[in-house]
This record gives sequence, C-alpha cells and structure tokens, in this order.
Amino acid sequence: MRLSTAVVAVLLLLVLSLLYGSAGWSWELENWSSPIFWELRLPRSLMALLAGAGLALAGYWMQLLFKNPLASPSVLGVTNGASLGVAFVTMAAQQIWGYNFPELTLLAAFAGAMAVLLLLALVRVRLNNLTSLLIFGVMLGHLAGALETIFQRAAARNDLPNLIYWSMGSFSKVSMPQVVGLLVCLIFVIFIVTRNHRSIDVFSLGERIAVSMSVSPSGISNVLIFCSGLLTAVITAFCGPIAFIGLAAPHLAKLWWPYRTQLRLIPAVAITGMFIALFCDVVARFMDLPINAITSLIGAPWVMWWLYQNKTQHHG
Repeated sequence: MRLSTAVVAVLLLLVLSLLYGSAGWSWELENWSSPIFWELRLPRSLMALLAGAGLALAGYWMQLLFKNPLASPSVLGVTNGASLGVAFVTMAAQQIWGYNFPELTLLAAFAGAMAVLLLLALVRVRLNNLTSLLIFGVMLGHLAGALETIFQRAAARNDLPNLIYWSMGSFSKVSMPQVVGLLVCLIFVIFIVTRNHRSIDVFSLGERIAVSMSVSPSGISNVLIFCSGLLTAVITAFCGPIAFIGLAAPHLAKLWWPYRTQLRLIPAVAITGMFIALFCDVVARFMDLPINAITSLIGAPWVMWWLYQNKTQHHG
C-alpha cells in the first residue's frame, strides 16, 4: 500500500512536470504533439526521474559501504571528482584539439568519480573513525573543487560560461539518447546489486560477520564502489553535479518503508529519489532557478534537522 501510494505520487509529479515548462502550461492535447513536448519536456522529465533514482541509490550504497549516514556522492567528494574530470577535459580538449568532444565528458566524469571512490576506499582501511573519514572526504571534495577552479581559469573564455552553467546542474540540456543511456546504466547496476543482494545484506551487518559467513568484504566493497561510481559519473556528465538527493533520499525512504533488505529497500530508495528530483525540478522551472539551488534550499535544512533530532535522541 505504501509503495503504491509513493508510485502514484511520483506519476502525478511526472504528469505535472510534463504539463509545465518555460512556455507555460500545456493543457490542450495538440500541444502534446509539438517539438517542445517531445524534444524538451519529455527528455527533461524522464532524466529527472532516472537521475533522482540513480543518485538516491548511489547515496544509499555509499552510506552502506562506509557505514556512515552522512555519506553521499556530493558530501564525500565523488561529485567533485566527476566535475574535476569534466573541467580538465574541457580545458585540455580546447587547447590540444581546439574542440571539445562530447564523448570525452562521460569518460572524464567516470574517471574522476571512480578515482575519488577508490581513494576513499583505500583510506577507509586506515581510518576506522567514521568522522575522520567524513572529514577526509569533505576535504578531498574541496581539493577537487580548487583544482576545478584552476582548470576553469585556464579554459578558453568561450567555454567558461558553458562550464559554469553545467556546474549549476540541470535536467534541461539532455536528449532522449542520453535518457536511454542512463536507463540502461541504471538497469545494469541494479542487476549487479540484486545478484549480490544476499551478500550485501550480510555485509551490512559488519565485516566480521561477513567474513564468518564466507562473504568477502573487499568483493562487496568493489561492487558498491563500481555501482555508485558509475551512476554518479553518468548522471554528473549528463546533468552536472546535483546536490543532496543522494544524501537525503535513503533516510527519507527508511522513514516510510519498514523493510531493510536490498531487494525490498532498493525500490523505496529509488522512488524517493524520483519524487525529490521531480519536485525540485518543477520548483526550479517555476522559480527559474538552477536545480542545485532548490535541492540545497530543501536539503540543507533537512540534514541539519536530521542531525539535531539524532543528537537529541542520543542524549535523551
């Protein structure tokens, strides 16, 4: 019943997203056959739907991997790593070839995201304290952001506005082939995780328990690193860095969904991410603001409230 209600809520938001855009409302059926609908609104709405699900799942798997409720692609610097890769390629491609190949953007974002994730996985072995790991990730994100700024400064002036606009995050500059590509990626990643769902459930109980039950912690870590890194890289390459969805969606899903196994929690986390992304995108259209401004305005107060509530309950 709860899952059905959530699906209906997402579908209603999807219809609202398809009806409203910069050109106004499209209540008449003839407007639904126009290029505005098929080339702009439909790809944007579907990308928001899929990107929300992907970021939510990436955040959930990172929280599971690092045993840290504040882990997410944006907080731990994975998104910054992907952005750094895109900024580097934009600068280097223009100076070396005089033209920025779009295919390089995806590869650079994937390489940057995976580099940060692998570094965090290596550091996790030495830093047993979760707070230290979180601080390390935040500082790594700042370092990647500083290098990104240097590459932006070195980029050609003609490329700089596009690079800055890309860094704000947007679902509007996407095409149907990109939507299909993200859908294939999402299905592929979910397939990998569901094939290992029993081992991941054991891994979530702790590494000692996993070893005692013949489950390889390093093997499961590699699966979670690859899946979360791939989703983060693809979404960041297509949409730019999107903040807070990966952090907030897993916690919100656990508030309304009682099950905790992988097979049952994945749909709830994905649907919650879809709802957040669609809602923020509709608000961003209505207010004519970048998507990151809306996700931060909504997500930052929620995270502060969540921290305050957990600290109060801990002392209570």
